[in-house]
Amino acid sequence: MKRWFWAAPFALFGLLFFHPIPAVAGLHICNKTNHRISFAIGTLVGDCSPDCIAHTKGWWNIGPGDCKTPIGSDLDVSGTTLYYYYAEGSSGATWTGTLSLCVDPDSAFDYGDNANADCAGARKSFRRISIGDNPDYTLSLTP
Repeated sequence: MKRWFWAAPFALFGLLFFHPIPAVAGLHICNKTNHRISFAIGTLVGDCSPDCIAHTKGWWNIGPGDCKTPIGSDLDVSGTTLYYYYAEGSSGATWTGTLSLCVDPDSAFDYGDNANADCAGARKSFRRISIGDNPDYTLSLTP
């Protein structure tokens, strides 16, 4: 009985240490540059003809070699939701696209559809993320 008493904590530690941590599904952004990057995400829900619901949120700051998870749940692979991003590097680099969405250039923001229609901040050109049929997607920003 005494052996079990001393072995139990080690067995419990072994189970916890070697048990895999469940992965968090969602959208992950990784910085593969040598500079800090600030990024925002945008989502469009609906067929967008004539209107759709746009949502933008930012800023996440990510250091060189690090990753952030702005969406921590399964991504919509049905095609109903489209995902976009805009990023700026401390080096002056930008990652842009063709979809103009509203951002606050000076502080954190979380805008729904009305803010994008009547943008009081600035507009940035967001790039689409092609997630395919992946409910868990990692985007790597490279120089």
